[in-house]
Amino acid sequence: MQPGPDLTTGWRLLLWIGATLFLILTTSLEGREVVIKERQSRAVTNRLATIQAGRYEFIPLRPFAETLQLPYEVDSARKQFILQIPHNPVIVHAINPFIRVGAQWRQMPVAALIIDGEYYAPIDYFLDLIRTALPFVLEYDPAQATIWITKSARGVAAIQIDDMENGTLIRIGLDQPIQESNLFISESNGWLYADLYGGTIASFKPAAARKNTRTIDRISTIQLSRDTARLGFRLLKKVKEREVKVSASPPEIQIALRTHAEVPAALLDELDKEREKWKIDLIVIDPGHGGRDPGALGADGTREKDFTLKIAREIRNKIERDLKIKVIMTRDADRFIPLEERGNIANRAGGKLFISIHADSNPKKSLRGHTVYFMGPAKTEEARRVAQFENSVIKFEDANSKYANLSETSFILAANAQNSYNKESEEFAALLDRELKSRQAADGFGVRQAGFYVLHGTSMPNVLLETAFISNKADEKLLGSRAFHLGIADAVCASIKTFKERYESAF
Repeated sequence: MQPGPDLTTGWRLLLWIGATLFLILTTSLEGREVVIKERQSRAVTNRLATIQAGRYEFIPLRPFAETLQLPYEVDSARKQFILQIPHNPVIVHAINPFIRVGAQWRQMPVAALIIDGEYYAPIDYFLDLIRTALPFVLEYDPAQATIWITKSARGVAAIQIDDMENGTLIRIGLDQPIQESNLFISESNGWLYADLYGGTIASFKPAAARKNTRTIDRISTIQLSRDTARLGFRLLKKVKEREVKVSASPPEIQIALRTHAEVPAALLDELDKEREKWKIDLIVIDPGHGGRDPGALGADGTREKDFTLKIAREIRNKIERDLKIKVIMTRDADRFIPLEERGNIANRAGGKLFISIHADSNPKKSLRGHTVYFMGPAKTEEARRVAQFENSVIKFEDANSKYANLSETSFILAANAQNSYNKESEEFAALLDRELKSRQAADGFGVRQAGFYVLHGTSMPNVLLETAFISNKADEKLLGSRAFHLGIADAVCASIKTFKERYESAF
């Protein structure tokens, strides 16, 4: 359903469509040049050519996002352009004046346009509406046709924690104000997390925090990415409710926690023992396909199942040799393993991380590179196509009726059921993607999500790696190279090392 409380009747929808078609017909490609500049250095980072439609000036969204290094996605089926800003995604609908910013719908006076596959939005209104979702300061001067960007990260300057009469107050001092929409608070496994998009921990050390509390006994700081800093607070008491305030003067985040009674020491000892169980001490590597299921076939008759087994063995050897972590494989020979049984193998063994290895295929022979998937509803047609192909393995199974009710909706529910691992799966997928890009000539397609039967029900962080395109002649040759296999193993091993350090430090 298209968004917008004012488009609930048919005649209003027709009115919007008619007005948009009029704008398209009266569009002049001879707009003007808008310059994007860094505020501190005054350097020009790009020049964008706008278009004029009626009395409105429109900015092209794809080069705008690429210049500001904002990840984006185009959903051609739904006619959507999506800025993938963590916790505040911006969804622009073509031929529709409503855009979604985070959880809120906001209205522009005129609809966004799509011309020859390029998305355009009215520059004045679009920039104003998305301003609070961005991790940096954006200012637009229409008279000078200049977009000013101030990208200095908000650094954590101080942390003070005090027990109050009705709970605990955490005060996080910053060197610059932050938008409340760029702050995300969550709880998991006895930890409270504050993620600052557009933030940095810089040189701040947890030992410098002032603590006068019996509610929090440890603080952890992690720079999750170039744009996101995470502060973790280990809780000794169960939080009943919390209240968050963000102030600009002084720039500060206040988190008020109302807690239950103090946790007995004996219970804390039990929690420490329980945390030992969550150490990443067993990795499950799943070589895709096998036996009567050859997987995708290359132009030269190569079989996906052969490549995935060779790559999986190199990954296992690298992990056991360099990280000293135990590894089990769902198959170590050319034999058929049902999809559900692969997850069962991992669960029975007590695996802590599940990595399924595959090689992609596409009718478009020019496509190259890797893609890392984690469990969730597919957001693009390509992701949905890949999942459908990998799930088609069930035709080789003796009893495939158990999959009959696993619709895409079922996968959404499954993803929600695995919620305690979804965030970790996404974080590991991002780490693996980064390591692969640093080692391969083809960047590939980054991180995506889709519904894969093999990930359904695995009780641990899990990803599916499409290592390369067997349908591409150059990639097919790489897949037959041991040097390429070793490069994949290096990337996986480096990702696990970083993930293990982050994941275990949170317990």
